[in-house]
Parts: sequence; structure tokens; C-alpha cells
Amino acid sequence: MKAGRKVLLYGFLGGLSAVLIAAVGLFVWVRWEQHLPGEQTVRQQFDVHRAEYVYFVSLLQKDRGARFIGNDGSSEAGSGKTRVVPEYRDLMRKIGAKFVTVREDGSMEFAHWGFGCAICSDSYMGVRYFPADHNAQTGAGWLPKLVNSLESKNLPWEKGTVADGLYVVQLEPEWFIYRLQINE
Repeated sequence: MKAGRKVLLYGFLGGLSAVLIAAVGLFVWVRWEQHLPGEQTVRQQFDVHRAEYVYFVSLLQKDRGARFIGNDGSSEAGSGKTRVVPEYRDLMRKIGAKFVTVREDGSMEFAHWGFGCAICSDSYMGVRYFPADHNAQTGAGWLPKLVNSLESKNLPWEKGTVADGLYVVQLEPEWFIYRLQINE
């Protein structure tokens, strides 16, 4: 009888240990993925790759159907059709973006840092293009809020975290550093 209890006890403790390790690992991974850099890092990244950003924007403006570009160069259209564009893939690698979102108003968000999932908050940071001749009549989703700093402590808070929103700091007339925060 004692041997049976030992087996059950060791099995239970082993299972409990596995669950705890998995939970801690998931927590650490999500925190690491959601780490956002300082604005200076994003400014330097933009300065180094400015020509690639400008060229990428010119390509996407000609490709009217593109709505989402994955890091592998896959271009997803609003109709749901996906195609791989090698030039997009090469540009994504050069600038180091995770994905690009093309909005109906002509703005584009190049996401470089951050993380999002179905059961957690989404927090992304990167470079945003907002054309001077944007289509103000189009529902663009998130309206950008111009702020002085994207540091969490300087943004509006709600329920113990940064409030939902698209926060931007201007780099040039049509270029911004952005932070998109969506809390689940």
C-alpha cells in the first residue's frame, strides 16, 4: 500500500511541477514578447532604413489590394486572397518588420516589436506612415493620438494598464513612431 501511495504522490508532484513550469514559462515568454523598446531605438531604426520604408510605401500604394503583409512577404488582400511577393519579403527582412498593415485611409503601420494573442493584450510598436493626402472620409479604425512620448508612464491608463489606443510621436511630416495598445 505504501508503494502505491508513493507512486501516486510522485506522479502528482511531477504533474504539478510540469504545470507550474509551463505557467511560469508562458508568463515569461509573453512578458518578453511584449517588451517594447525606447523611442530612440525606433528613431535609429527608421533613420537607418528610411529609403527602404519610402520604397515599400510606394510599392504598397500601387498595390491597391494589399491590406496585410506578413514577414514572409505574403500579401493578404481585403478579399481574403493571399499571394507571396518576393520584393515585399526582401523589404520586410531589410527593415526587420513583423508585419505591415495597410489601412483604408492610406496609412501604413510597420510593426517591429510587440505581441498579441486571442487571450492576452496586444501591444505593438513600430513606424507608421500617414500620407498628407489621406482619405479622411474612410473609416480607418483606430484614430491616432499625437503624444509627446510613448513610454507607458506618459500614456493614459485604464484598469491598471495603458488604455486602448493608437499613440503616435511624429518623426517627419508623414512619418511617426506608433504604439498600438489593445487590452483584452
